[in-house]
Amino acid sequence: MREQISRFRIKSLAAVVLAAFASPAVLARRPALVLVTAEDVEDSVHGAWLRMIYADACGRTGVDMKLQSYPARRASAMSDAGMVGGEINRVSSYGALHPDMIRIEPSHFSMNFCAYGYPTQRVGKGWRGLSESGKPRIEYRNGVVRCREMLGALLPASQVSVVNNATTGIRKLAQRRTDLYVDIDSVVERTLLQPEFAGAAIQPLAVVETVPMHCYVHQSNRELVRPLSMALAAMLKDGTIERYRKAAVAEASGAHRRF
Repeated sequence: MREQISRFRIKSLAAVVLAAFASPAVLARRPALVLVTAEDVEDSVHGAWLRMIYADACGRTGVDMKLQSYPARRASAMSDAGMVGGEINRVSSYGALHPDMIRIEPSHFSMNFCAYGYPTQRVGKGWRGLSESGKPRIEYRNGVVRCREMLGALLPASQVSVVNNATTGIRKLAQRRTDLYVDIDSVVERTLLQPEFAGAAIQPLAVVETVPMHCYVHQSNRELVRPLSMALAAMLKDGTIERYRKAAVAEASGAHRRF
């Protein structure tokens, strides 16, 4: 119930931002750009922030932004196939493995990939530091490309496993079935607020990498690349994106206090 109310508030705020840039009559006429994101990200503070940013950016560009959430791997498959207009939040290197996707510049914000575990688990700096304490069992969320790239290159397959969502990953960590869980920090922090993890001593042990994040559009929407880039650049320059960050944090904090 809490999550449903919070998501309703977030979506309502994004709708207000979008409506500020056009009348209902204009909104009804303009085309829609459908962007997808991972379910775990949409429900986080970053998800709220992304909604606000791209409701505004698309409004300035003359299109109606619609955000849909799926498991991260499915979101990739849909965008690669051109079934949707693009992906709202992927790492800067994402396009190297997805040639039909065009990266929007500049980056809207950066995100931290963090390693979570118990205080007794030793973790060094960066991705290589994850294996500092011998041969840890490390898990990540399916479809998170950066984790797949880095962990796959650094560790043998026997030490790496994949889960479909952060809740399952943290649950297995709490049960000591794995040693470390690596994911975007805002996704995990929200997951740790769930009642089942109230007594767990799981902590963020290290920020393994801070990565600039970008929106990507399918090549069939290449005509939107330049106007979206111009809109984002203007929003960064005038402080709009920072204002939306504060609004997203305030919304999340307010929902937590009320419920």
